[in-house]
Amino acid sequence: MAFLRAIRGATTLEADTTQQLHQRVGELLREMLQRNAIATDDIVSVFFTATDDISSGFPATSARVFGLEDVPLLGAQELRVEGATALCVRVLLHFHTSKPRGELQHVYLHRAADLRPDLSAPTAPSNPTALASPAPPASAPEHAPADD
Repeated sequence: MAFLRAIRGATTLEADTTQQLHQRVGELLREMLQRNAIATDDIVSVFFTATDDISSGFPATSARVFGLEDVPLLGAQELRVEGATALCVRVLLHFHTSKPRGELQHVYLHRAADLRPDLSAPTAPSNPTALASPAPPASAPEHAPADD
C-alpha cells in the first residue's frame, strides 16, 4: 500500500548565479530521490523556499532543468531572520511510497547541513540502485531548530 509522505531537504549556494542554482538544486533533488528510492512518477508536488539573497533564478526553474517537467512546483521566499543561513534553498517534497515514515531520509547538503545535523549524515549505498536507511533516532528533540 502506498502512502503520501514528505521529506525535507536544503542546500546552499556559494554564489548567487543561475549556473550554481541549477547545479545545487539538481544535486539536492538527485540525493533526495536516490536516498529514498523515489521515482519521478511517484512525486506529487515540490515546494521550494529561497532566502532573499537569491535573485539569480527560481529554484522551481532549476527543478524543471533537472527534469521535473510535469510535477507541480511552487516557490516562496524565506523569512528574513537575523543570523539565518545565507544563500539557502529549502525543499519539501511530497511523494507516494510504501516505506514507513521512519525509513525516510531528509537531505541537507553543504552549509545547510548545519541546519539539521541530526538529519545530515549521508548513508552509504547498500547497492547501486538503493540506499540504506538510517536507524530512527532514539528520541526526538524537544524542540526542532528554528532555522530548518
